[in-house]
Formats: sequence, C-alpha cells, structure tokens
Amino acid sequence: MSDVIKNLIDGFTAGKRSRILAFGSSNTERYLPDSHWFDCFELAIRQEYGRIHTCINTGISGDTSRGLLERFEDDATLYKPQLVFITIGGNDGNPEKNIDAVEFRANLKELHRRFAAMDCGVVFQTYYAPNPDDCESERLKNIYEYMDIVRETAAETDSMLIDHMVRWERLRLKHHDIYINLMRDGLHVNQDGNKVMGVDIARHFGIDLGKSEISNWDKSLEIQKIMDDLEDRI
Repeated sequence: MSDVIKNLIDGFTAGKRSRILAFGSSNTERYLPDSHWFDCFELAIRQEYGRIHTCINTGISGDTSRGLLERFEDDATLYKPQLVFITIGGNDGNPEKNIDAVEFRANLKELHRRFAAMDCGVVFQTYYAPNPDDCESERLKNIYEYMDIVRETAAETDSMLIDHMVRWERLRLKHHDIYINLMRDGLHVNQDGNKVMGVDIARHFGIDLGKSEISNWDKSLEIQKIMDDLEDRI
C-alpha cells in the first residue's frame, strides 16, 4: 500500500474530510438503479468512520484511457481528490479505438503521474471477467492483455490494485450459473454484480459490510465467500 493511501486511511481514522473520485468508463458511470460499487464504498466509509468524505463519480460510458487524459482538467483536477479509483481498459481493447498496448501503458502511467502530482492516492482496478460467449474475440484477447498492463502499472507505481478479474474469472469457470446472474451483458455487470465488487472493494480498505446496519449486502457477501473459497483451493 502506498504511503499516500496509508495517510488517507490514517486521515479517515482521525476524522479528516476527504474527496474520493471514481474515474473510468461504463464500469464506473452510474446508469443503473440500485447500488453501484462506488455507492458500496461510500457507505462502507460512512459505516466505519462516519460522514467524513465526498464521493464524486465522473465515469463516462465508452471512454478510454486517452479520453480520461483529455478530460482530466474538468473531471479530475477540478475536484482535487485525495483518492481516485481508475477503472479503464475495456474500450481501449476495442480494435476500433486504435489504442495499442504501448499507448495504453503510457496513458496509465501518465494518469498516475498527474494524480501523484496532486498528492492523490491511486487505486487501479481490473475489470470483472467478461463473458466470452458475448464478446468479440479480438477485443476479449485485448482486454485480458490490458488488464495485465493494469496490474503491472500498479506494481511499478506502488499503487493499490484491486484485481476483480482474477476472482471473477474463477467464479465464471467454476460457478457459471452464479456468474451469469451477475452480468448485464458480456462486458457489464448488473446491480448484483456491482454489489459484489463493492463488498470486495470495502474489504480492501479493512471494512466488513457484513457488519453494516444495511441488510441488502447478504447475497453479495455469500458470493464473496464463494470467491474466497475458490481462492483458498489454489
């Protein structure tokens, strides 16, 4: 964990107010009713530390790492966040976007550089596992390659990584019936899928939503336990 994020968590503990940004594409934009993964994180912080944070979502469906850089001033710098979740790469992997792996890697590093210059902690996230039965083959191959680049960039920049894909891929292969009921289509999770992502994100910050006064996490926590069991078998 980077010093910036450790300091942020220390700030939560001390009651210091913080601004938290979600920056990405359709995995980030809030366009479905019911809970979004960023809602889950917002509620988790409130549960653990009280109302000491402002969560800002500037996700735009269809966006790429190139697009994040182009709108950085309006949708990132303007808010001066202390923490940002960057979840990008699915559209970069679309051959029609003409963003190769070299540019994707450079864009991620530039995004990190700009946020670090603001003393903003960066959390890189991989995607959930796409459904290969409902995704064009070249784009699917690129997405897996680009998620490896996300992992590598997180390690190279000493950033926090939340690797959803590795957990979701095991679920897809071993419990396809559960997996498919979390997907809206081949490249997007539904409301239940968002909640599963949300409880995992909260846990990365040491927060157990199972202790929440809100009861609608039960199904998500059950699936999280299934994912944990699959991980333990490795």
